[in-house]
Amino acid sequence: MIYDLANDQEAGGGAPSEIVNHKSKIISEALRDQQTLRTPVALFSEEFDSRTVKDRFTHLIPLSKPNPGEQYAFHVNLDACTGCKACVAACHSLNGLDDDESWRDVGLLVGLEKKPYVQTVTTACHHCEDPACSNGCPVLAYDKDPFTGIVRHLDDQCIGCSYCILKCPYDVPKFNLKRGIVRKCDMCHGRLAEGEAPACVQACPNEAIKIQVVKVGAAKSERLLPGTFDSSYTQPTTTYVSAKPLPEAKPADEGQLRLDQAHPPLTWMLVLTQMSAGTFLVTALTSLAGLTGQREAWVCSWVGFIMGVVGIALSVLHLGQPLKAWRAFLGWRKSWLSREIIAFGLFAKLGAVSLLFPSKLTLSLAALAGVLAVYSSVMVYVDTRRPFWSMKLTGSKFFGTMLLLGTAIPGVIWAWMGHPLAQIAIPTALVLRWSVSLFEMREIKLARRDASSPWHMSARILTEKLPHLLRARKIMLAIVGIVLPTVIVTQFQVAAVFTLSVAITLCSQLIERHYFFTACHGPKMPGN
Repeated sequence: MIYDLANDQEAGGGAPSEIVNHKSKIISEALRDQQTLRTPVALFSEEFDSRTVKDRFTHLIPLSKPNPGEQYAFHVNLDACTGCKACVAACHSLNGLDDDESWRDVGLLVGLEKKPYVQTVTTACHHCEDPACSNGCPVLAYDKDPFTGIVRHLDDQCIGCSYCILKCPYDVPKFNLKRGIVRKCDMCHGRLAEGEAPACVQACPNEAIKIQVVKVGAAKSERLLPGTFDSSYTQPTTTYVSAKPLPEAKPADEGQLRLDQAHPPLTWMLVLTQMSAGTFLVTALTSLAGLTGQREAWVCSWVGFIMGVVGIALSVLHLGQPLKAWRAFLGWRKSWLSREIIAFGLFAKLGAVSLLFPSKLTLSLAALAGVLAVYSSVMVYVDTRRPFWSMKLTGSKFFGTMLLLGTAIPGVIWAWMGHPLAQIAIPTALVLRWSVSLFEMREIKLARRDASSPWHMSARILTEKLPHLLRARKIMLAIVGIVLPTVIVTQFQVAAVFTLSVAITLCSQLIERHYFFTACHGPKMPGN
């Protein structure tokens, strides 16, 4: 209600009582209107609930569910995307995400040198036909709906191991520290089931995002966009289209050197379990060859068993939901992480048996289980298809650590026990130490020089972001390389100095395993 100043001025010429009555009438009418006031939010809500407004979104979502052999997929029109992030805000609001959590991102593609081009890219889960996150999950916390093809995360099943994050080449699953689990986009499947558009689709002012039905198994392009991972790995279903061919471009953050998560519990777990497996292997081989007696084998087995158990126990600290760790065997058919957990469980049991019932047979079985467990550890990381975790690099590092420390630990024990076999173990450990380190340094140097190397970025991270760790390992290698030859020649305090050298070598392996994670430089979508 607008106050009528002219009428008020007219009324002002009358008696005071008339002025009061006139103003009271105005106030009464304003209060009456306020009681029936319809706010813009209320008006939009009423219109949205009507059929006419719902019809506005019918061209953005399928009007029927997918037929057999089909599934839902995102369809993104790059020409319409302006990077306003309305889709990000809507997804965040509707799903009640935490302040530092996002299931949809907006990245940026830029033209190559002397070829101007800028394109914003909205991206979320691609609901792949062969989802790597689901294949890697050890507790079956992912479900690909057989009717819609939507890949959903089952929060109540998740143990927070984060392996799906390592497996996904698009950086889709996000770890929620507050809840100790991973969460991701589910295409607002509840809204789709009721015939409503997902939050991102409905919020985009330019209708750049749609939901479409696609044929399962249809031919995929080599990559979703420039700079993304090879689509043959997971077969993503998202389609990015443009009215004109995309020029040569690259992600705006392509050259950015970023450190990945360190995972300290896994660093200790890998080194200790590989040391344990190597100790059992060397002990079994020397026992079978008749080079050591039952007493030496029993002591070495005890030391190896303790290290293995400690390593396995520390791995539980990596989980966001450690009390649910017992579920980790459920995904053994597809997940190498499940197989690794089963293998180390078997290794620990056979190791205990070899201590309770010492014999060459039980010791050999425990050693064999240890080697298989280390192989499973190698495959856990090779299966992510990250360049820095290739079979060549990961296999050489893990089995190199197993043989190096597996020889060094029995060598220390034999030296303190006065066994002559220590005279062989010491130079063998020295040769292995130099071989493993020189191989790694050579590979880093070659990858750093060669920009076409698959793990060139990891080599750059090592030399530019983590040079202090490389220097520390070189210093440790120099110390061990000087101390051990001196000990061999002089025979001065062999056991004590060799123990110190092994301790330095252990620290060096822990440093290497630390940047094994931090320098990984995993793949992701452009710019997110």
